Amino acid sequence: IFQPRAFLCPRRVGRRLVRTRRKSALWLLQAQKMAFSRLTAGLLLVLLHVGQAQIMSIDLGHEFFKVALMRQGVPLEIVLNGHSKRKSSTAVSFFEATRVFGDDAVAHASKAPTKVPMFFHSLLGANFTDKADVQTGGAWWKQFGLSETFYTYDLGYEAERGVPTFKLGDLEMYGEEVLASLISAAKKMAEDSADGKTVRDLVVTVPSDATLRQREAIVAAGQIAGCRVLSLVHETSAFAVQRAVDVTPDKGASDVYLFYNLGSRKAEVSIVRFESRSAGMVAGKMAPVLTVLGSAIDYSIGGHLMDLRIADAMLKKFQEKNPKLADGVVKSPRALRKLLAQAQKTKATLSANKAAPFNVESLFEDTDFQATIKREEFEEMIKDYLEKLTSPVEKALAAANLTMPDVKFVEVVGGAWRVPKVQSILDDFFKSGGEKIKLGQHLNGEEAAAMGSALMAANFSTSFRVKKIFFSDFTAHEYAVQVAALDGSWEKNLTTLYPAGTPLGGKKKLSFSLEEDFKIKVFEDGVLLSEYTVTGLKELIDGKWKEYNTTGPPKITASVPLEMSGILEIKQPLATIEELYWVNVTKEKPKPNATNSSKSNATESNETKEEEEEAEKEAKEEAKEEASTEGDNASENATDEEEPEIIQKQKKKKHEKKLTVTRMDYAPRSLTSAKIEELQKKLESMATKEMEAAAVEGLKNELEAYIYGSRDKLERDDIVKVSTEEQREQITKLCTEFEEWMYEAGSSKSDYEAKLKQLQDLLQPMEERALEMEAREDIPSTVEDELSTIKAIQAHIKKNMSWVDENKTATASEKLSSFKTWWAKKQEQQKTLPLHEAPAFTKQEVIDKITKVTKEWDKVKKLKKPKEAKPAKTKADKNSTKTEDKAKEEPLPETAADTEEELSKLRTKKIEAVEKEDFDAAHVLKQREKALLKHLEKLKEKSEL
Repeated sequence: IFQPRAFLCPRRVGRRLVRTRRKSALWLLQAQKMAFSRLTAGLLLVLLHVGQAQIMSIDLGHEFFKVALMRQGVPLEIVLNGHSKRKSSTAVSFFEATRVFGDDAVAHASKAPTKVPMFFHSLLGANFTDKADVQTGGAWWKQFGLSETFYTYDLGYEAERGVPTFKLGDLEMYGEEVLASLISAAKKMAEDSADGKTVRDLVVTVPSDATLRQREAIVAAGQIAGCRVLSLVHETSAFAVQRAVDVTPDKGASDVYLFYNLGSRKAEVSIVRFESRSAGMVAGKMAPVLTVLGSAIDYSIGGHLMDLRIADAMLKKFQEKNPKLADGVVKSPRALRKLLAQAQKTKATLSANKAAPFNVESLFEDTDFQATIKREEFEEMIKDYLEKLTSPVEKALAAANLTMPDVKFVEVVGGAWRVPKVQSILDDFFKSGGEKIKLGQHLNGEEAAAMGSALMAANFSTSFRVKKIFFSDFTAHEYAVQVAALDGSWEKNLTTLYPAGTPLGGKKKLSFSLEEDFKIKVFEDGVLLSEYTVTGLKELIDGKWKEYNTTGPPKITASVPLEMSGILEIKQPLATIEELYWVNVTKEKPKPNATNSSKSNATESNETKEEEEEAEKEAKEEAKEEASTEGDNASENATDEEEPEIIQKQKKKKHEKKLTVTRMDYAPRSLTSAKIEELQKKLESMATKEMEAAAVEGLKNELEAYIYGSRDKLERDDIVKVSTEEQREQITKLCTEFEEWMYEAGSSKSDYEAKLKQLQDLLQPMEERALEMEAREDIPSTVEDELSTIKAIQAHIKKNMSWVDENKTATASEKLSSFKTWWAKKQEQQKTLPLHEAPAFTKQEVIDKITKVTKEWDKVKKLKKPKEAKPAKTKADKNSTKTEDKAKEEPLPETAADTEEELSKLRTKKIEAVEKEDFDAAHVLKQREKALLKHLEKLKEKSEL
């Protein structure tokens, strides 16, 4: 660029070089500015994300739920609840004015079992047709699967949605609302763990066979709780993701893992293939690739079902031993809850012992119950459960199209696999498949799902840097769609978009041609779930698009994605039409001579370019001569021949328009966006009222404590001395009155605050008088000590600070005199006052006043001596200065001994000069001392050499 050509002028070359360099410099500067601005913006975004990105995951088990929190810069952790436990009971109680959760809610189940919903969330989205289904013995209770003896709920039915409701005293709530309360409790736990920072992003585990309606219900519950549900994760798949943290197969290797998850209410098995692939830009760095091949689930097996077998057996034994109490114990929620709680403890004990006691104190009507269970008896109770243990394994293998020899590793997770007989049966089964496979226990069976689901969400996010894990899961259900007329006059073929076993995260589109409004039906496993009515197409065809010259009927496209959460819906229907139209195109007519010359060029290929140019010049000259000789008509003809030709050309233009979609669900219907927003406000209002109720309860406790404390204080000797009998009786009367008032309902926060203040206004002055009475004994001595300090300061000023005159001490002296007058007056007043009246002075008041006086005298003491004005130097002074300079220049001693001797004498003289405050002489001596010290060092160095 910068090298000039040989034929260019040097001056021109120089200018071009300067311009080029300027442009290059400007371009470089602009590039740097853009890079800096982008870097700054990127850093700001990073800082913003660092402060905001937090993901909460909930492993939503039937009996317990676990919460994990993913934060930037902090290791993934399990969140502790209010009792410092790592897992919480999946229960919420509406028994009191304030909801309670976890173990506290379970405790309320013995008082009001109908107000403590548990084990219900797996039934969200299930299809129940009428009230009969939710009554005792109906379809809801059969799917619930737990003993109706130990679990009793008051259920309602909403026909509009086709879903059951929970009747909780004055409240009636959807299952989604109850679950939202539980999620809000988990959200608060996470926010407390995150130092009060808001947590909105949520991941929830669900069973692998969860239906579309169940998934939508859980997402709605999260939204009602104020969360944004990022994804739903299959529970056992989350265990596999957590296992991938420690396992990355070698390149090209492919291992098949079987995860056996035996929980409280179900058994779930997943077959997962572990592979690896390169990750990132680092050569050789591998990341695990997980593909779920098959899953199976069985709700007829579970650890809590085993607890219920023990509780049922012990209930029968108690009824046999106590026939008179047989009917009453079954109707006592407290007794039944005690039996169930002890059954859980006994099952845990039998896991480590061959026999376990079953003892419940005061089970019913002050009657104790003692029994013993052997492990063999327990195994006989759950014999039918044990026979089903291997069934989900076989189903999962069949779904994955594999056999047991294809499985390389087995991992057991969940809380119920610890039963010895369960381990024995599974161990024998996996050893019988040819190659003996041990039961792997590498994961925390109760926490790994919460950790794995949070890790999966972090992998999808750009805000976290975690180990890269590629994961693919599948749907257990088949989803099909069908396009039909609004009036039902015609229907197109049913199209299966996602067969069972299709990987989640698929994105498919419907594409067809129509000239009228239509609806799209969505089916799950052949059952009609929803209809999406699409309108606006007919209006376009009859209106805006009517005048278009179209190539055919409009083409309709609609997205039907199957999200990673397993949720499917119709999105973005779009109508597209092609319009044909004509446009004028200008085409220049070729001149006759030019045409002839072109033909001759085509036939005579040996002509050169120079000959062509000469022929064109001759043709132009001939045209000019003809134009000059011919008349007006000839000139007009020539002009017409030169005008360009206008022709018409056909073109196509696309017109696109988004269509309007209206969704209509069939029972059981999902919550609409408007309903979710309404329920969200309802939950917020409930939380606000609970906070107010908690504040009232706190004030109530404070008032109660103050009443008891007041009675104790009124009996103290010091309070008796500083109060009259009438004053004490007034407080005692108020305490009795307020104590009785507290048992009345309907009091507000302001009522409690007013009562508490009324009592405090009477008692606190007595306490203050008692304190002052005790403190007054020490005040005189404290004042005397401070006055003695001031006298010492005055003596020091008079003796050593002659430059401080009376004008400078006037303010301090005035304050001292004023304090002495005030202090004498107050002492006289206090002698005349009775103890039950307010004192003339307080200890703090006296200390503040005397301290101010002392500080004022300290300021005077710290005044510095003013510098004396130096007189003008006379000749004599100049001579003396010269003498001092000569003194500085006196010869130094020749030996080290003489130098040390002179140093000793000089230091003595310097001390004397300082004591006499002759600082000039001291300064001269100091200069001489420095010179002698340097001289002494040199003499010592010479002697060493």
